Amino acid sequence: MNSHGAPVAKRRRTQSEVDEGIVLTKGDTKLNSSNKKKGKQVKNIRKHIPKFRLKTTGESACLTTGVNERIPLVLTDVQHLLLHSLLGSLNLSQVPRWYVLEKCGHISQTTCLILEGLSINNLENNLDKLIYLKNSCNHSVEILTPSVYKGSLVQELAQVPLSDAEKESLIQKYGSMNLALEVRKDLMVMMRAVFPIEDSISHSLDEETDTQDIQDKFPRTQLILSAWQLIDENYPVPLKGKLKNAYSDYIMTKDKYMPVTANSPLFGLDCEMCMTDAGLELTRVSLVNEKHESVYEALVKPYNDITNYLTRYSGITKTLLNDVSKRLEDVQRDIRDLLPADAILVGQSLNSDLHALKMMHPYIIDTSLVYNFTGERTRKPKLKTLAKEFLNEDIQSGSGGHCSVEDSIASLKLVQLKLSKNLEFGDAVHTNRQKYKENVVKMIQSPQYTMSIFNRMMEQKKSSIIVGCDDITGDYHAFLSSAKENAASQFKKANPKKIKLSTVDSIDEVISTLCKSTNECNFSMAHLKLDVRDENELEQITKVDKWMETIWNSLEQSALFVVIFGGTTNNNGVAIIKIKT
Repeated sequence: MNSHGAPVAKRRRTQSEVDEGIVLTKGDTKLNSSNKKKGKQVKNIRKHIPKFRLKTTGESACLTTGVNERIPLVLTDVQHLLLHSLLGSLNLSQVPRWYVLEKCGHISQTTCLILEGLSINNLENNLDKLIYLKNSCNHSVEILTPSVYKGSLVQELAQVPLSDAEKESLIQKYGSMNLALEVRKDLMVMMRAVFPIEDSISHSLDEETDTQDIQDKFPRTQLILSAWQLIDENYPVPLKGKLKNAYSDYIMTKDKYMPVTANSPLFGLDCEMCMTDAGLELTRVSLVNEKHESVYEALVKPYNDITNYLTRYSGITKTLLNDVSKRLEDVQRDIRDLLPADAILVGQSLNSDLHALKMMHPYIIDTSLVYNFTGERTRKPKLKTLAKEFLNEDIQSGSGGHCSVEDSIASLKLVQLKLSKNLEFGDAVHTNRQKYKENVVKMIQSPQYTMSIFNRMMEQKKSSIIVGCDDITGDYHAFLSSAKENAASQFKKANPKKIKLSTVDSIDEVISTLCKSTNECNFSMAHLKLDVRDENELEQITKVDKWMETIWNSLEQSALFVVIFGGTTNNNGVAIIKIKT
């Protein structure tokens, strides 16, 4: 009975309450004393269960998203997840862009299965026939893998430093693991997956750049946005799926590009837009070279009727455009003819300028990202503020609106100033990284900090293992040998912790060895090369389904399990992520 004398319906126990032995009493308000204690224990256990979920960027890559709306991730994204699970949030310089990993310090172990020869098509074509895989696809994401651009999956995966000594060495050098990855990774590796970049530098004499005046203190390539940063910052890129549809009427600045180098020329770019019936459209474009000389200047007449000239910002008036006949496609053709094949475009939030031009370009330095006041990449400074702070120049101060030449020169000067200083100059993100790096070195060198997280990693008895047949482990050997030598010289240790390579004779042995290692190692990885053809596709992927289930059953609670389909030359790969709870 309730307080009004009415009978109270007894609630049925939920399945979780049945499983946990929770008994409900009258009115569903009390637990008996023994189950109170049990309920409290269950609650405490739940506090420490790690959880994985996708952010918006991850959802966009998820297989549950329609193929025409999907934006794939890159292998670096998966590498960051593996490092996060092994080292915890302390060693991340920034919040992961595509996932959330709650209570990562309670992940008991990380296991990774690499399957070369399988692609997203193999999975999607057979999903209904696969019991384990079908139940695992809630956290399955499409990834752009090296097979698509004829890269080496082993080479990219080997850049994940897994030995404790190598981890500590890179943390000392770069301040955090994901920053180390970004600096070490060859810019061309991922860029070739997106843009048509030739393998070798074969400039003709008239294309060669005069490098005598270049006096950069560090390579300008270190300021160029990576492929995944271009995607993340809403730059137009020629990827399939949602992005391909969105940019179907865009063109590239060149048919083929040359690899970018420390001597590649900088060009400042800025555009002005007006509002038309169709939205913002290009009305002016300016390009300047490294000597701050204007090399291209054009007014552009939109095809659609202008509804607002936005003169206060654009400087464009009706009178200026009256006699203009140049159209967008004319400007696109001019820029394609003008830019060298390895040109680096410089500007403030250039994504909006490239969208106005309806053009795509691989090599971008964005002043709103290489300069930062707050230490947060999402809070971008204005160009006017940067020019005043670092160049002591007042720009955008006239009543007639912005000048695209003035803005493009200011952006170029800011990049040149930074190149004359150091990577940390004017960037609170990197300044924070530098301070963190210095603190780490002090902690490691000071005896009173012998129980720091880095020392505890060194003292762990557990290690890392890579398992495979002899057709794969040999490929890893060269990369891991250099890592071992680097660690030994860095710490003057005779036997630094290193990754164990285990070569076995058959695929079944690979799986069984991996299952055994999950209780012995912090990180276990198996890498298999599969020969998948139309006639054996179902048979092969059915075996994969059983392997994954076998490995899953061998894992202890709170273990992270990551499976990577390596993709093919024609189709992307897949990453499947699960935590055992």
